Amino acid sequence: MKQYHLSTANKLLIAILLFALFITAIIFRPLLPIDETRYMSVAWEMYLRGDWLAPLTVNFEPYHHKPPLLFWLVNSSWLIFGISRWSGTLPIFIASILCIYLTKKLADILFPEKKEQTRTIPFLMIGSFPFLIYATLIMFDITLTVFVLLSLISLIYFAKTGSKKFIFIMALSIGLGVLTKGPVMLLYIIFPIILGTLWNENKLSKKQWYGGCIMAITLSVIPVALWIIPVLQASSNEFAFWLLWNQTAGRVTGNFGSSHARPIYFYLILSPVLFLPWMAFPSFWEGIKKINVQAKKDNGLRFILICSIPVFITFSIISGKQPHYLVPILPQIIILIAISANIALRKAVITSSIFVTLIVIGQIIAANSFFKKYDLRAVSNYIKTHEDILDWAFVKKYHGEFTFLGRLEKPIEVENFHTIDEWFEKHPNGKAIVRYSNSDPMDKYEKIIDFPYRGKRMAVFKPK
Repeated sequence: MKQYHLSTANKLLIAILLFALFITAIIFRPLLPIDETRYMSVAWEMYLRGDWLAPLTVNFEPYHHKPPLLFWLVNSSWLIFGISRWSGTLPIFIASILCIYLTKKLADILFPEKKEQTRTIPFLMIGSFPFLIYATLIMFDITLTVFVLLSLISLIYFAKTGSKKFIFIMALSIGLGVLTKGPVMLLYIIFPIILGTLWNENKLSKKQWYGGCIMAITLSVIPVALWIIPVLQASSNEFAFWLLWNQTAGRVTGNFGSSHARPIYFYLILSPVLFLPWMAFPSFWEGIKKINVQAKKDNGLRFILICSIPVFITFSIISGKQPHYLVPILPQIIILIAISANIALRKAVITSSIFVTLIVIGQIIAANSFFKKYDLRAVSNYIKTHEDILDWAFVKKYHGEFTFLGRLEKPIEVENFHTIDEWFEKHPNGKAIVRYSNSDPMDKYEKIIDFPYRGKRMAVFKPK
């Protein structure tokens, strides 16, 4: 039998492409506000507290928007390699590598007879637009994808063997997924559980199947409880309400202030990006035409469709939407492309290499153009050098943009254009950071630093 394995040269190329993405992001791309800077600031404040089970904070105020696992990973990396941007990004990069490996593993389990197609998966993943965008961003979705994949792989092994070992592995994976991004983790794995009879033709009874899956979900509460119980004991009832209820319900309904409410067709318009650049190949469209016929006789293909289409529809119905919410279904899409489009390995290698090269070149160019509008290091360094002798205020809403970058150890006071005069009266030696489109309210003050920022301006002011 012919063996289909990646050559040593291709494995080396995968490593080179991944390293190029990582090192280019570290050297040429600043931490992007407001998300990356905020999450690194939350991790920095956790480091300062020295207590990983205390409630999270940003600007040294309670932060109930996210669970702690990403911040644990960042702090673990800092303990080993020291505090830096690159070591803080390393856990995300490792998660990206694991996503590639686990996607290939999932495909090999589902399609053991299609090794020729599944060996293209590492290159299909590396060259895909969503992976190129999120593989080095300090966000939650790539890490969440790792635990989604582990849960799905455990689910399939449980379906094949009925072994309770895989129930416990699934429980741990689900629990860690919840600790990564909250109860939304369950949405990515619930449909293949509920619709198990549509893809699982093994001899587990319904009682064994649903009983084992319910046990896994129930046991997944244990790792979450080990964190949430001490957090609730150390926090107020209001913090508990926001953490346990309003974060999830508010995003579903769109009533939460940062729920990113968008129309029901938002993901439909966005969906082609999930298939780029591979949808440019004619074989992609030829394969899409055959999916309906193939799914009727292929359990693996039905599993992939069950894991992706209902999630896509559900997120479309939910009010709160962000593009990265779909990242955890990217592995299923990559597997679907590998199996149905049948893109030759050579084409996958060349295409992924081209797009990684374009991303590298693009970030080098952007470092001297576009990224300058997002680079807060100059202001952060200025704050850092004056932190001990000055009081600082930020006009408008502060998202922790400077706390990690400036290694700040005390909060920045948050003011607005109506209160900044009174603040300066109380802090005559203080300085204010202002994001503005019209600087008229600040004309009475002296401008120290001024630069373009996210389509507006940002400046540091002091009394004249």
